[in-house]
Amino acid sequence: MTTAATPLRAEPMHLLSAEDLPAMTAGNQLLCSAMGASGIDGVTLCTGELLRRHGPVPLISIDSLPEDALCASVGAVGGFAPLIELPPFGDEFTLAVRALEDRLGRRLDAVATLNAAGPNALFPIAAAAALGLPLVDCDGMGRVLPLIHQTTYHLAGLPVTPLAASSQTGDVMVLQTGSTRADRLLRGVVDASGGFMICALYPATAGQLRRAAIAGSTGRLLDVGRLLTAVSGRSALIGGLSRTVGARVLAGGRIVEVGRTDRTVGTRHYPSMPSGIVVQEPGHNGRTVRLEAQNELLLALIDGAVAAAVPDVLCLVDRQRLRLVGLEQATVGDHVDVLVVPADARWHSAQGLALAGPSAFGFPVRHPSEEGRR
Repeated sequence: MTTAATPLRAEPMHLLSAEDLPAMTAGNQLLCSAMGASGIDGVTLCTGELLRRHGPVPLISIDSLPEDALCASVGAVGGFAPLIELPPFGDEFTLAVRALEDRLGRRLDAVATLNAAGPNALFPIAAAAALGLPLVDCDGMGRVLPLIHQTTYHLAGLPVTPLAASSQTGDVMVLQTGSTRADRLLRGVVDASGGFMICALYPATAGQLRRAAIAGSTGRLLDVGRLLTAVSGRSALIGGLSRTVGARVLAGGRIVEVGRTDRTVGTRHYPSMPSGIVVQEPGHNGRTVRLEAQNELLLALIDGAVAAAVPDVLCLVDRQRLRLVGLEQATVGDHVDVLVVPADARWHSAQGLALAGPSAFGFPVRHPSEEGRR
């Protein structure tokens, strides 16, 4: 028997509607770390349809929830390329969440977000709309990371499982295992189900979530998206991103090389495709910036020295068109700014860097923040 959800009286900070989706789509690309936006159009259409059918989703502060309110995070696992051919129908969210609720024996009071970046920024909105629940303004990554236990939730001791997953073809799975083993087991099922599944995971009370989550993630993306869709000049864009998410320009110049790379070692357990981009600053004394990527930009070297690295977010902004440039769109000859957005402070702890710093991705270098700890 599944216990009913607790009636909530939390005052929403904002009602997320279909009209907010263009700004959300623009804003969430900033924290994709240049991975591009494969499948985002189908996700946007599905989310918009659910919002129009069920009404706006209340976006609520994590502090407005009672300590014992039950939440679970929603996000997708797998490649986003399959979404181009087969976008979500909308019932995947209900199937995954109801399966998790049946396992827990209790209904959810609110939906949370696994990572508010790329398509995964929209799936929790779609889930909340389909289920008639509020969305908590938080997430567990603050960017895109490849493994489901690379989260501040995991750093705080929250277990990933039990989790439930649903595919576009109606497959439903419930998994109970250790947090670091969950990703490997789950991806075997994801591969067999078409390469993509919607997951409900990290069940936790609001009291637990308060200590584990990055607060304000969805609201921040909305602010960034509004800036990106309205700004009219480079200075205004860079200044706005600095105020909104603390972004700073690392370097700027012309892309002179884009290609595959095999420079990292020990990363075969990551679902990734290593690649690299070289940006050359203008002038005789212009610096050379090399960006290393594994689906997302992870490392920036300036004249051979580490200048920025994961878990901080690296992204490219086209200086003429004032738009974010994904890895798939980066072209030799583009003039870009290389921006770095600082990660949540918990990611800069020793435990955070061990889980999601450059060494976790096979780069034999230290994060710049570690230099001061010697």
